[in-house]
Amino acid sequence: MKKKSIFLAVIFLVLMSSGGICAVPDPSAGIGDIQFGYNYYDLSKTTGGAEQGNKGFNELFGSFGIGFGYGVFINQIQAGGESYTDVGLKTVPLLPNISLMLGQRRLHSDNADSDSNFFGGVSVKQDLAAGVGIYASYQKGTHFYDKALGLTYDLENNVNVNLGWRKFNDPNGTIFEGFGSGVYFKF
Repeated sequence: MKKKSIFLAVIFLVLMSSGGICAVPDPSAGIGDIQFGYNYYDLSKTTGGAEQGNKGFNELFGSFGIGFGYGVFINQIQAGGESYTDVGLKTVPLLPNISLMLGQRRLHSDNADSDSNFFGGVSVKQDLAAGVGIYASYQKGTHFYDKALGLTYDLENNVNVNLGWRKFNDPNGTIFEGFGSGVYFKF
């Protein structure tokens, strides 16, 4: 059954790759829970109000539950000269569908390194009905913001596909915005 779920997820990725990918972690991951996601975004690039075309971004996400409502995460997104890496800690303070994040982002834009940037953020995932849910996330650092909004669908308990919108900027004033879809696995 797991092979069938993975096969269906890969087919979904191929079908949705023209729109991009946007996986969202489960905020309520427990101790020892491992989550892994692959994302592809088709984002427009705008600098100083001038559009510079679309870029395809690949993203890898991973998290590990360390107990007491806490987890650690790493996120890497890259397209040509633009990339960033996030590492941090997330917690579920009161409600199981809301997660608070603290972390550090290392941005690389147009092949120029920037300083590390500490950030705070929040992510929300709410199940609706019949395996469908909604999600939103917002991260803010000194020189950047990153926000996302979308829908999820559970293929199985441990496989989830997503469709959503994302917008983020870098310290140089470049804005990336667009739609995507994705998949993540929970073990």
